[in-house]
Parts: sequence; C-alpha cells; structure tokens
Amino acid sequence: MKMLLIFIPNRLCEEKAGQIFGQIVYDEINQVKKFYIIGRQSSLPIVKNKTEILGYYSGTCTKNERIDKKCPNWINLYTKSENDNHLNYDYCLKNILVNGKTISPTMCHTMIIIYDQLSLIQSELFISSTKKDHFVELQQLLKKKANQNEIRRKTLNDCTREFILTNCAFLLFYPILFLSSVSKFLLPISKYSTLGLHWNAWLENFNWMLNSIIHEKRISIKTGNYILAMIVDMILGILVLKFILFAIEDDTPSSILLTNADKVVVTLKELVNWLMGSPAGLKLNSCFNEMLGKFFLYHIHLWWTFLTIIEPVMNFAFEVALLFGRLGLTFQIAIIGDLLALLSFHSYCIYVYAARLFNIQLRGLTALFRLFLGKKKNPLRERVDSCLYQPDQLFLGTLLFTILLFLIPTTWVYYSVFTTLRLIMVGLAGTLTRLKFYLQVIPIFTFVNWIFRADSVRNCINIKVHKRLENEPITLISKMVVSSWSITWKQCIPDTIKFYPSIEWNRIVNNVICGELIYPL
Repeated sequence: MKMLLIFIPNRLCEEKAGQIFGQIVYDEINQVKKFYIIGRQSSLPIVKNKTEILGYYSGTCTKNERIDKKCPNWINLYTKSENDNHLNYDYCLKNILVNGKTISPTMCHTMIIIYDQLSLIQSELFISSTKKDHFVELQQLLKKKANQNEIRRKTLNDCTREFILTNCAFLLFYPILFLSSVSKFLLPISKYSTLGLHWNAWLENFNWMLNSIIHEKRISIKTGNYILAMIVDMILGILVLKFILFAIEDDTPSSILLTNADKVVVTLKELVNWLMGSPAGLKLNSCFNEMLGKFFLYHIHLWWTFLTIIEPVMNFAFEVALLFGRLGLTFQIAIIGDLLALLSFHSYCIYVYAARLFNIQLRGLTALFRLFLGKKKNPLRERVDSCLYQPDQLFLGTLLFTILLFLIPTTWVYYSVFTTLRLIMVGLAGTLTRLKFYLQVIPIFTFVNWIFRADSVRNCINIKVHKRLENEPITLISKMVVSSWSITWKQCIPDTIKFYPSIEWNRIVNNVICGELIYPL
C-alpha cells in the first residue's frame, strides 16, 4: 500500500464522540486504501453490518480511545482544541489498523480530505473528467446510504407527493408510448418533413421526461428545466398562432401560400430570362445558354402546375398543421421550415442540376489538363502517375478541353446565381433549427438555481490545502462550487436532445468552389 486516503465529512467535528461508519475501498492498481467516512454511529441501529464500522471519533478528548480488535481496519480520530472558526479541520490520527497491522502516518503517504457531505448528496450535475474519481465513488456511496435512510424517515406528505407525481406520470406514459410507437412506424415517410422529425423528437423528449420522473420519483433539475421550457414554448405558440389567425382574417392559408408562391415563380422566371440574355454584360454561349434557360423554365412551370393541382390537399394539410402549431412555437418553426422547403423546391432542383453540371465540367477540365502534362490519376492508389499518350488521344483530349473551357462560363453563371439562393435558404433553415433548439432548452429553471448557487447545480470540486504542523498528515479541504453558466446550462440539456453541430465553414467553401452539393446546417 502506497497511499492512505481518509475522507471526513465537514460536520463531523460538531458530533459527539462515538463510532464512525462508512466504507473502505482498496484500489489495487494504484495501491491506494480509501476510508470513506459517512458519519458517527448513534444509539439507533443505523449500521447493522459491522464491516461498515471504520473506527472511533473521540472529539477533543485524546484519552477516550477505543479499538475493536474484531475489525481488521480501524482508525482513531480526534480533533485538537477548538478554534474560533465554526468548523474545526485540525483532525489527527492515532492507532491506525490496516489489514490487522498497526501503521503510522509516516509509513505510507497519508492524506485527510474534508468534504461537504450535503452538497455532494444534493448535487445533480457533478461529473468527473476521469473514470475513477474518488469523489464520484464517494457521491454514489452517500446517495445510496441517503436513500436507505430516507425510506425509513419518509413522512406522510412525502409519500403522498411521490404517489401523486408518479401516478400522473404513469397516466401520461402509456398514451405517449403509443403515439411514439406510431410515430416511429411512420418515420420512413415523415423523416422528409421537418414537422414530422420534430414531432418524433418531441415524443422522445416527453417519454424521457416521464421515465425520469417515474424512476427518480421527483422532478430533478433536468426534468424541471424541460417542463418549464415546454410550458413557455406552448404559451408562446398559442400567442403567436392567435396573432397569425387574426392577421390573415378570412383568407385561407393555402391561398396565401399560393399567392406568395406565384410571386416567387414570377421573380424566378424573370431571373432566368435575364440570365438567358447577357447578364452583367457577359458574352455567353447563346445555344447552350438558351438550352439551359428553357430547361430551367420548364421545371419552374412544372412545379407551379403541381402546386395549383394540390391546392385542395393543401387546405387539409394546413388544418392538420394548425393542430400541431398549438403544441408550441417550436412546432410552428418546424412548419415554417417545411413551407420554405415547399416554396423553394424548384430553385433547389435548378441548383442541383447546375451544381452537378458545373462539377462534371470542372472535373473534366482537371482530368484533361493532366493530359497536357503527360499524367493521369490512378484511382486505385489515390495518386497521379505519369502516362504516355498517343497522338489521336492528345488530339481528342485537346478538342474536348476546348469545348468544356468555352462552355463552363455559361454554366458558372447559372451555378453562381442559384448557389447564392441555396446558401440563403440553408442559412434561413439553419437559423430556424437553432432557434427551435434554444426554445426547447430555455434554461429558466436552471438559471434561477444557478443565480442562487443551489446545491443541485454544484458540479465542480474546489480543493485547498489546510495548514498543518510537521509530521502530521496533509489535510485538504474540498468544497462543491458552481461552474460557469455555459457549462451548467449544457449539463442541464435533456439527454434526448442533441446539441446542434458547429458549422464547418471550410467544407462549405470547398463545396462551393468544387461544385459539390451544400447540405443543411
């Protein structure tokens, strides 16, 4: 054994003399013996297992010492004369037994750690950065012991509150579970809709909340924060929906959508007609330009015809969307995302055609340029090798290179315009996604607890060295403190809600330059 660690609760000095109980853990890898002291044994039979008795605390009286020879591990603990401070941390050790052998603090590296027992029990966000943390081990032991003692000390009000809370959660659990199973069954179809994905995620979050309440029999910091965020989301959704219905008056949502879609179609047709001429004075290939322009105008006309045909279906779809909109502002944001995708689907198709065409031409020019250098790409080894070409191959390659070189400016004009439109739509969709995320995790409940520095949000250990005399064990005083607001808020996000990924600007720029497709943020 190389090290002996003794964890002492900070309120032990206020207790009377008596046996101390807890648990002993031995770390064989690091050869560390850990005495986790939980408290003092009172006259009541709190500790039935004799292996939990760790030693004796004699207070300030050094003469009142006891040793139980039946226990192989034993420590005698006492404090020096009381200081002016409310808490006395001058603990001393005497008659230390480890595995039946008497040792002194000088034989092995002995350390006393004073910990805040109440804060460690009530903390819900304490997560260690290492796999084997002494304080995590101690917290699990304390919570296990606290739950055992709480079962004995529960009052009638506590039992009634837990009964009502768990039964209300059970009443909601089975309907939500049924809706969740139906939503998962329809997920292969609904995954193409922002509203469908949000509905499925909302059911998963609600299911997680009910499971947490049933399992813990209380409302924790995470579940409380999510419940309050969901209530605020519903209130905002109802207010916004009433304002929208008041603003549109007697007009149907489908007619409003078609009116705006008509404006988008007219604007897009004018843009394509402008590109078919000489945009910004550029001299383009007239035949190729006219072919691309008519092809894109055909798709715009085809999409407008499709919207006109499905107008009766859209009226029913809007009635269903209004029902979902009453569930919260996040659902309305998801509906707006679907409407944006619906209104801009024709421009997205044109962007895909232009991007693919530009990418093919760019890759063709790159491959043909290597022909003049006497090289070619080896796809098997992912490298460029030297190659000898025949005269007919060089002639054909030169001809194709010339054709692509003179056609790519026309393609680039269409690609640059519709890529700009695509970036605007992706930016709007990304903004809506992040707004929806923040509305789901509005940290009102967490912020109130963080402001008042509640024990439930303490998630970090602050350790300082206590003054000591020579030849005495090192004494460390640990205290649970609150981390920064950003760390605390991230720890209170529900387990089923994933934090949105950061924007990869390098990948977006590379995709724009190379003609690769730009996907939602």
